Amino acid sequence: MATFGAKALTRIATASQAAFGTAASIGTATGEILFNETIGSLDLGVTVDLGETVSVGKRTAIQASQPTITGKAPILTIAEAPASMRTLPLMFDAIGATTTGAGPYTWTWSPTQGDVDTLVFYSFLVEDGVQKYRVRDAATTEITLSTDANGLLQAGATFAATTAATSALAFPTAIPANPFLAGRLMKLSTDTNFPDKSGTGATAYASIYNFSLSITTGVGMVTALDGSLTAATAALTGVLDATLTFTVASNAAAGTTFPITDIATQKYLRLFGTTTDNYGVWILGSWEIENIVPLSADNEGVVVNEVTCRLAYDTTSGKSLEVVIDSPLATAP
Repeated sequence: MATFGAKALTRIATASQAAFGTAASIGTATGEILFNETIGSLDLGVTVDLGETVSVGKRTAIQASQPTITGKAPILTIAEAPASMRTLPLMFDAIGATTTGAGPYTWTWSPTQGDVDTLVFYSFLVEDGVQKYRVRDAATTEITLSTDANGLLQAGATFAATTAATSALAFPTAIPANPFLAGRLMKLSTDTNFPDKSGTGATAYASIYNFSLSITTGVGMVTALDGSLTAATAALTGVLDATLTFTVASNAAAGTTFPITDIATQKYLRLFGTTTDNYGVWILGSWEIENIVPLSADNEGVVVNEVTCRLAYDTTSGKSLEVVIDSPLATAP
């Protein structure tokens, strides 16, 4: 057994819980290994009152044995890394995604607008080869997706949780095939109404060079005076928000599809891409253009404009955002 934590031995596994407060079973035959960065992922979220505002006639402000823990709110941050089409759906499953089909399996996150979705809480097992921690009651608070023409589609997520404790659980031994999506396989199309996965009525736009999407899900831990230092539950207490930023070539197409006069104008956008084995992702949304920066940079000599969009509710479709993932994963672990 390793005597020092080593980068090569770090890993994260996850499994969905039956209910809030009930940790999921993770073991050699249960759970799913994530293909993600582990270093820096776990913040224990312990807040402490050091008692340093109290004076007891001593020059040292903090008195030994007096500090008191006032709360525990762990945060698990999965840094952006190549997005596996197998495990990417789990980030959205936690906030209400549904699955259909039979290989590829289609996972769809279409957040409810006039009500709230049912959260699915996850447990995580994190280790560095020596130390091992289990995180319980985790729900997705933020998701990021990005790519350019030089690498793979990237994804990251932040999970709020209630507890993080040392663990002796075993990790899953299976490492299934994880398909990844090259950035160059992503495409952009515009539409005249809320887009669908198939692209009905959409118009292709060929001069996009990169994009970055940040989604704030609205999940929040609910804390109260209830006799516990950890949250009693979690709920969709905040707003659903997202920012989409991308660059396009400064050409005739940009002048007609994303002219500077379109700031504060609604746009229906469809960002999508598939692998050769038919796995992929579709980001379908209604957006308001917040800003356009002409001549913002150059991409290998080509001048590009930067377009920034904010998620906007579409009154016609009753939607603002959908994320669809075709995955080899049939069900959540």
